Amino acid sequence: MYLQQILNGVSYRMIGENNPEVTSLACDTSQVKQGCLFFCLKGKKFDGHDFFRKAIGDGAVAIVCEKPLETQALQIVVDDVRSVMAIAAKNFYASAVDRLKVISIVGTNGKTSTSYVLEAILSKAGYKTAVVGTNGVFFNGQRHASALTTPDPIELHYWFRQMYLNKVDVVIMEVSAHAIALHKMQGILSEVAIFTNFSQDHLDFFHTMENYANTKKSFFTQKYVKNVVANVDDSLGKEIATLMPTATYSVNGHADVVATDVQIDNDKSTYRVELFGQSAVITTHLAGIFNVYNTLAAATCASVLGVDIDTIAKAIEEVQCVSGRNETLIRSDGARIVVDFAHTPDGIQNILSFLRRTTQGKLIVVFGCGGNRDKFKRPLMAERVSQFADFAILTNDNPRYEDPKLIAQDVSERLTCKYKIVLNRSQATEYALSIATGEDTVAILGKGAEEYQEIRGRKFPYSDVEVVRNLLRIE
Repeated sequence: MYLQQILNGVSYRMIGENNPEVTSLACDTSQVKQGCLFFCLKGKKFDGHDFFRKAIGDGAVAIVCEKPLETQALQIVVDDVRSVMAIAAKNFYASAVDRLKVISIVGTNGKTSTSYVLEAILSKAGYKTAVVGTNGVFFNGQRHASALTTPDPIELHYWFRQMYLNKVDVVIMEVSAHAIALHKMQGILSEVAIFTNFSQDHLDFFHTMENYANTKKSFFTQKYVKNVVANVDDSLGKEIATLMPTATYSVNGHADVVATDVQIDNDKSTYRVELFGQSAVITTHLAGIFNVYNTLAAATCASVLGVDIDTIAKAIEEVQCVSGRNETLIRSDGARIVVDFAHTPDGIQNILSFLRRTTQGKLIVVFGCGGNRDKFKRPLMAERVSQFADFAILTNDNPRYEDPKLIAQDVSERLTCKYKIVLNRSQATEYALSIATGEDTVAILGKGAEEYQEIRGRKFPYSDVEVVRNLLRIE
């Protein structure tokens, strides 16, 4: 594709006169090859403008930048490289996303579970679906790894193109606050956007809760969304519902879709749903009040898309598990081991309040806090664990470039329950299982379905579920 075709819809100033053929896009010099268009992104640690010479040397035919560079190479000077990259990626991949129905899910917690449930409903209703999120990219019965909840635009639009070629109808995608702030969704119009909830996270990036909330709220405009589904039991959800026409859902009060007669058991939940004037009993194997909200969000969205209530109820009942979300294994003596992605104060409270209520013996919690991320939530996470746990084992999460001992020290200062520090995560898990008896629950929190640990810039293979399976000798 020629450069000017890729820049269609972009305001720019060209330094140099040429319209070369572009064979690939990149914003990382490691991905540059002959014929590439290179985007100089500014990050927290690095500025792509400092690496333009390497990109040119490796074969880039033009550079997209925010200031003129000292080079004879072709330059495309723009106001915001990130926004331009999103539009250019869409153009490069033939605007495939415009031929797909996109469902976006926004919120601090519950995005992955809601996407799994909604995918099950829409598949049962006859749609060919794809899912993009924390656990990867899924379509055609295959999982493809992705490093981010919402991939960067070059990767994202590549996948949209592949989905279109594979005749996908609907793409259900998690949209992180980072993705909104970094303009990854530029040029994508969602058929429906779901808002799940809002609580503290990512203050290392957003600095204040107000900025974090405003970023999420900014997505709910006609620029990005046709229809909105919002949880109005959440205060930010109530605000979003005033911004544009919204289908609302609630467990506590008045809404278009309401769950009543909620019953929470160890391994399932049931409730009656009043859905736009229709009524049905919903049974879900995804236990806990948080999953009542997740299934309710999915049901509301599916109804907005025209799926009937019977199909919705049957599909929800058929979902047995969401990978890395309240994923439960039972040891031969009856001890329950739960792997969950909970890594925010609210997420920890949600899962541990459920496990505390459904545990007859001790509740043992294995957890840690990520390095180089929101340090302000560490004491809050410790407080939530202390509120529910009989015993905690502090371990590594993804320490990144921080000293794991210092992270553990930060957390331990606010732990009021009994605890032990075991920084090796697999050893921490093994120790937790060694002290658990038949009526106990071991909750392993923070990583969910992640298949790595990030330490000093490297991602080492690691899976909480696989470690538990090996310890229990489960195939």
